[in-house]
Amino acid sequence: VERSRGLGDVYKRQVILVLLMSVGVFLFNHGLNNWLPELLRNDGMTFIEAGYWAAIPTVIGIIGSLLIPRLATPGRRFNILIGLSACAAAASLLLHFQEGPLLFSGLLLQGIARSSLMTVLILTLVELPAIGERYAGLASGFFFLMKDGTKSTRLLTSLKYRVTLIVLLIVLVTYGFATGQLVTSSPWAGIH
Repeated sequence: VERSRGLGDVYKRQVILVLLMSVGVFLFNHGLNNWLPELLRNDGMTFIEAGYWAAIPTVIGIIGSLLIPRLATPGRRFNILIGLSACAAAASLLLHFQEGPLLFSGLLLQGIARSSLMTVLILTLVELPAIGERYAGLASGFFFLMKDGTKSTRLLTSLKYRVTLIVLLIVLVTYGFATGQLVTSSPWAGIH
């Protein structure tokens, strides 16, 4: 794959595939992270029992988030991504079982998958030849925009404020240079 030459090259198949995978990861994380206690309660657990069981993936996730991304070097990243995806799939199936070793295994696998799946996917996206260092920020923005499927205007509102602040900053810096109040020398050099 040749090096990216323009914004149009960002839409290569690999990039689109990783972005579509990000939607799946967001659905997995949202569905299981936010709804896990309620899913466990629906299987007959009390609030307290569901809370304790739902803490298992969090504890495993803390350990996994420290270890797995370090192992996901470029040569191993694809295999680790497949392994994490398999953990997510197995966790989704095993969570259908009520208490016992199968439920515990499902929660353990969920913790492993949710701890690093997003991180490894972002690393994969940024290191694709179509992205490279030049478009890493843009690609990361696309990655997180893929999850924003709401009809809320918070994204536009946020962008409006950020763009306004950037324009204001550019105007102030330009004014400072034009009036001589802002100079390019450093104060400690004795020239100001």
